[in-house]
Amino acid sequence: MAAQEYKINEDLIVFYIQAETFPEGIPDTFIKMENLLGSLKDRHVYGVTACIDDKLVYRACVKENFKGEGDQYRLPTYAIPKGEYLYVTLPNWRENLAEIPVLFDQLMALPYVKKQSICLEDYTSPDKMLAMVQKA
Repeated sequence: MAAQEYKINEDLIVFYIQAETFPEGIPDTFIKMENLLGSLKDRHVYGVTACIDDKLVYRACVKENFKGEGDQYRLPTYAIPKGEYLYVTLPNWRENLAEIPVLFDQLMALPYVKKQSICLEDYTSPDKMLAMVQKA
């Protein structure tokens, strides 16, 4: 696995639906988000896994198109932190869901990854995802 570097220049403000269970509840969060918005087409979609109170929490996120958009849907917001990230690309991610945790395990094992990094899924197109972790 050859990780590449990527820089996020400013915090990305997203609104999200948190999975009720991890990892089983992940698909439902995206279904709920799509039902709420009517469509995810032309939206920048992310998945964020973080360790909160010693447990893994997953959030299906959509970047705000305007300030306060999350409030309009009565959803909480989150700032994906700016900074340097390491990533690998997962093509055809829908057909390779089992690869996602494997990629993150490999990324988190790299020596130059920030301790307690979030695991960020950046869905750059309908069939391409970047698996990202914060660089130390």
